[in-house]
Amino acid sequence: MGDGSSRLPIGYELFIRERKNGKWVLPEDFNAITADAIGDLLGNIVDTMSSSIRLLSFNLEERQFIDPAFMDMVARIQARTKINIFTELTERRDPDVSVADIQAAARRFHAHNLLVCVDDVGVGQNNPNLIKGMEDDVAEFKFACQDFRPCKTFREIEPILSMWYNEAKEHHKAIAIEGIETQIELDAITSKYPCDVIQGYWLGRPKLLGTDVDVN
Repeated sequence: MGDGSSRLPIGYELFIRERKNGKWVLPEDFNAITADAIGDLLGNIVDTMSSSIRLLSFNLEERQFIDPAFMDMVARIQARTKINIFTELTERRDPDVSVADIQAAARRFHAHNLLVCVDDVGVGQNNPNLIKGMEDDVAEFKFACQDFRPCKTFREIEPILSMWYNEAKEHHKAIAIEGIETQIELDAITSKYPCDVIQGYWLGRPKLLGTDVDVN
């Protein structure tokens, strides 16, 4: 992650992968990963970060997000580091989790001074109906350009990006824009949509951090 002013990272988004048959692959069921397992990973990573890193973000599924055990885990990790930990609520819809459940969980995070990011705004569950009841409880919106590809030009993404950008500004939220893949896109973001965090392959590819735990 960068802030647009330089190519130096200000933070990282963390992705869990499993090693199977010599390859790193997506877990079959993210909901099967326990709070303790994610806490071990976060704790190990926090201990390796340089003093220049200002933020770390990681994803929770809706079912995990509403489970107090995960909030308690984030609180424990946040208490031991000056790095701002952002819990990102994924856009994947869980039929067993209601909008009211999510909004109540966001209030609990906020009450404990923990930072929540609504990931992939404009996609899946993370739509204006969800955001409407969470304005006071989330710290950041993340807009993922890659969610709206393939498209011919970056300009085709701009109408919905502009809507969410204005929504973040109206509610005084930080905004992250990810999926930046060319210098042209980076120039467009920095000139027309100056934001708090920029992510994308143009700024850096994913890296293996060299920490692992039993996720089961």
